[in-house]
Amino acid sequence: MIATMKRLPRTLQPHEDPLDLEVIIRAFSTRFSVVTGPVNVVRRALLDTFDHRLAGAGLTLRHLSGRDGDLLVLSDGEMVISEPSESLRSPMRAEALPAGRLRELTASAAGIRALIALSPEPRRLRRLDLLNEDGKTVARVEVDEPGSPTAGPAQLTVRSLRGYEDQAERAAHIMWKAGWRAPSRRSERDPGSTPAPIKAVREAPAAVLLASGLKVALATMRTNLPGLLDDMDTEFLHDFRVAVRRTRSTLKLGRSVLPQAMTARWEPLFKGFGDLTTPVRDLDVYELDLPRMAGWLVAASPADLQPFAAYLRSRRLAARKPLVHELRSAGFRRVLTEWGDELDGISHASYGRGPETLSAGRWAERSIWRAYRRVVRGGAAVTSESRATDLHALRKRCKELRYAIDVCSPIVASGPRKHALAHLKELQDVLGSFQDCQVQSMALRGFAEAMMADGAPASALLAMGELIAHLDAEQARARRRFEGVYARFTRPSTQQAMDKLGGYRR
Repeated sequence: MIATMKRLPRTLQPHEDPLDLEVIIRAFSTRFSVVTGPVNVVRRALLDTFDHRLAGAGLTLRHLSGRDGDLLVLSDGEMVISEPSESLRSPMRAEALPAGRLRELTASAAGIRALIALSPEPRRLRRLDLLNEDGKTVARVEVDEPGSPTAGPAQLTVRSLRGYEDQAERAAHIMWKAGWRAPSRRSERDPGSTPAPIKAVREAPAAVLLASGLKVALATMRTNLPGLLDDMDTEFLHDFRVAVRRTRSTLKLGRSVLPQAMTARWEPLFKGFGDLTTPVRDLDVYELDLPRMAGWLVAASPADLQPFAAYLRSRRLAARKPLVHELRSAGFRRVLTEWGDELDGISHASYGRGPETLSAGRWAERSIWRAYRRVVRGGAAVTSESRATDLHALRKRCKELRYAIDVCSPIVASGPRKHALAHLKELQDVLGSFQDCQVQSMALRGFAEAMMADGAPASALLAMGELIAHLDAEQARARRRFEGVYARFTRPSTQQAMDKLGGYRR
């Protein structure tokens, strides 16, 4: 948060009635002399990431564009930071904001996600100066009114001046007593950007439960597709890819209750979409990891990795072309439409309503039980002599269990589910670290060979050699951690949680 001291919100909205300037002035006049400034018409845009990370951190970032120039305003409801700005470019990374505290706070909340102008709208701003009995300005109030019928609600912001913070607090208290309250950030969000899960009941046919999860995944694909195609940030591809992988895994889980013709057609299609996204996503991971990898270097310098960074950028640019071409095609749009139609038909199909139909609850018990037992058997078979491929296979089984629990989450108890997932995640993390280190080590060797053929400097190749050595050591550490992590996963408390999810029911 910007402010560390607990105080009243400094940004407020009227509780019910529309903004009335004369009423506001009368309220402040009980304590201050009020000087009213002219109206400034601006265009205001709320900036946030696609998944609303700033709002989640309690921050609101706005870009104002008017006759006096452009201004960025960051607020947490109590304190306000303003910075002059150039014209808005959307999307943009937080690192492109003017240097200073505003950028630091925004970048910390946004992370790797781009900032997007979510709701540009016209506004009418007016400044009120609040003066004490000596005629000194002790606080400023910005009155913000909608400039069109569709713009967001009115609000005012109290800004403190150095040395008079208590006066700003007093001004905020006056408006609080008059019924003004902190605005709801949800009203400014882009509606529909996050698909809502569909409710299901245990007595419903299992196919309906599966369809509900598949519809959420389809909505995620459609929602993230524009940002993926425009390359706004790497998370659009990541979330799209996760939805594709989740779809394929759900189809595999549902083979016993979905039509064979359906799974036979769609499983290979979604495998193809997953394979299509893999090259770009892998290169994204390497680029995102470069700052962390640079911290591993001992003999080499982070600057020695610049040729590697340039190589990754060129490879990514080339890898995106076939991906974008396919995802922009009429054939891909047709596939998504047909897939949506197929899912819509599941809830009305006769095969899902017969007397022998497996209920969602019963199917969940069987699916979680089978997936859990496969993990337990696979983990028990791992010894110090096991090959890397055995741990990779176990990681796949863990993913299958995770997807089974996620698909069934609408109808299973949340407490046992969270407990089971916490320990499953620990096991997945150590197996993922083991496999990722091996895959990345092999990939770096291939990159180094290609760069050497292209005449890369020896300093870059030596730095990459250090990275490979570090990854090999990390893989060995992950291998040593496996036994303890697996033992915690199979302890009685986790078994009991799985049992409550259906883990031992046949």
